[in-house]
Amino acid sequence: MPDTYDCLLMLRDIFSCLTWFVAIVYFLSGSQDFVYDIGAYWLRFWRRYTYRNQPRLTLERLRAREQQRIAVMVPAWNEGEVVASMVDNIIKRVEYENYSIFVGTYPNDAATQACVDRLSKEFPQIIKVVTARPGPTTKADCLHNILATIRSKEETDGIHYDIILMHDAEDWVHPQEFLLHNYLIPQVDVVQLPILPFPSKWNKWVHWIYADEFSENHMKDVPVREKISGFVPYAGTGTGFSRKVIDFLSDEHGGHVFNESSMTEDYSMSKKIREAGLKSVFVNVVLGDDKSPFWRPLCKRPLFVSNWSYFPMDWTRSVRQKSRWIIGISLQEWEQSGWEGSWLMKENFVKDRKVFVAASASFLGYFILLYFLIYGMGQAGWIPFKLLSILKPGSALANLVKFCTFFMVLRITQRITWVGLTYGIGPGLLSVPRLAVGNVLNGLATFRALKVFSDSRRGKAAVRWDNTQHLEGIGDMGGEDQSAKRRIVQSVPLEQVFAGLISNEPDEIVRALRAIPSDVDELARAEIIAYLRSLVSSEELKIRAALAQTLGSLVWIELTPTIFHLLSDPDSVVRTNAARSLLARPRLGPLLEQAFISQRYLAVATLVRVIEQDRKRQRQLFEMITRERLVVTKTTLIMTSTILRKRFRTYLETITPIEPAGVVKRRRATDQA
Repeated sequence: MPDTYDCLLMLRDIFSCLTWFVAIVYFLSGSQDFVYDIGAYWLRFWRRYTYRNQPRLTLERLRAREQQRIAVMVPAWNEGEVVASMVDNIIKRVEYENYSIFVGTYPNDAATQACVDRLSKEFPQIIKVVTARPGPTTKADCLHNILATIRSKEETDGIHYDIILMHDAEDWVHPQEFLLHNYLIPQVDVVQLPILPFPSKWNKWVHWIYADEFSENHMKDVPVREKISGFVPYAGTGTGFSRKVIDFLSDEHGGHVFNESSMTEDYSMSKKIREAGLKSVFVNVVLGDDKSPFWRPLCKRPLFVSNWSYFPMDWTRSVRQKSRWIIGISLQEWEQSGWEGSWLMKENFVKDRKVFVAASASFLGYFILLYFLIYGMGQAGWIPFKLLSILKPGSALANLVKFCTFFMVLRITQRITWVGLTYGIGPGLLSVPRLAVGNVLNGLATFRALKVFSDSRRGKAAVRWDNTQHLEGIGDMGGEDQSAKRRIVQSVPLEQVFAGLISNEPDEIVRALRAIPSDVDELARAEIIAYLRSLVSSEELKIRAALAQTLGSLVWIELTPTIFHLLSDPDSVVRTNAARSLLARPRLGPLLEQAFISQRYLAVATLVRVIEQDRKRQRQLFEMITRERLVVTKTTLIMTSTILRKRFRTYLETITPIEPAGVVKRRRATDQA
């Protein structure tokens, strides 16, 4: 009997220690999550109050922005099954024209290469990239090979890609995604869109666990992170980079834009960009054209711009994928960069790196729950023995458990809220029983991550692309086939152009603006210029934006004042279009000098952002500044932009000959004499 009691005492002490550990982890983690809960609701209220009188973002605004050239990077290792459907969706459904898709393949992956070869023969905007090394290497290595091909194509074809998009081979790309990236860049440096799992059958619990977690993370946590600290952890897909960012990281890190030693190169990149002071935004938007009732979930709103995909539906693939995320975000980044940064960044590190501690605590929590269940059954007389009590009323541990219970109830209500907002009330309620399954899954992934990371440190395994097989395909969220609507460039009779310019229909005017020929006689030219000048004061955004874009192809000197007028337009879309048109004109030096002297801050800032995007144009400007002594242009560029200041200094070093030390010493001696 004493032996039995001693065993019960030992069991109680062990579970008491475990309860303390789990309760402390739950309390600290729950307190942090509670702050994010408050921040999410405050942020929604603040945005609704601040922007209540401003018009919502609409398709008209997105379409009014001149289309920049986009390069889509799709790394593909053993993705022959899904990449064809993904690319087919982009070509048929995405409303955009000025883009190319670069699919990164491996020399030892014949199936994916054959698929891309077939697609590239049918669609010229698809370019196959074959990596230098056989796979699997790392995703970052594949992306570097794609970037090298993008730069090579630019040199060969004399073109320039303004925006670089990252997508995975299993993504369903939203029809308006490219328009949204095009609208926001280069006003911001990086755009991250929500990444959400497809709605599926209710019994696909593993897949729905991803849906539950991503709903709360991307609908609540990431927007709060952006607002508090400016840190937006990238998802590795649905991410749009301004060319300025790609070139900046290449300069700063010796050509290594992505971290090849990390399993989560996207997260590593987001840290670098945040530390450099560049601006990343997380865009969670339903376009103003959406007329759905307020209660309709986001997954049923066609104008909710998001990236969708199927996630693993079985335990094995899910544990492998989640392990990779934990290794990259929680362990490798900790090992490589430590805890450097402001206290706000350290708070972000805690949120990301606590995952293996929190998941372990959740896993242990079920054993503690089992102890309490057996204890309760013994007290009720349902079993022939009684365990000893761990919690004494009024004790510190009992009070701590009460707080943890409050946080647990709060987590459940928040999970229901955000999953319900994204997928509907049914999936929201079913997310409650899925919490327990998710905790077990995350616990197993955590233990596997610790083992894999430990093995890699002991040299048993190398870091490589632990790619997830996408057996479910890419799925479909619908959308209109855009292939029949592609704009066909054709000549329009001059009389029809004149008729369109004097029309009362905005769409007719826009079509006429895009059809104006550049080679007309002097009489027709004077008449066209008169019509164009009258359109500057139009109340229609689409007309002013189209006019600003058209002036880039009409290099008539009489239209220069019109460009300057549009540069001071109150709308950012018109200003950006006008800035691109100004930079496309001949004899740019004096025009820029005049613009920087006469224009206000918003116009100057827009010009600088557009210049930051193009290295080739920067080189030309630096040559003009040096040759033509453009003092105001030089001062404005180097004072406004840190990046341009560094590049101008580098340019001066390349054109200034370096004298031998002996020559310099003799010249100094002569000067002193």
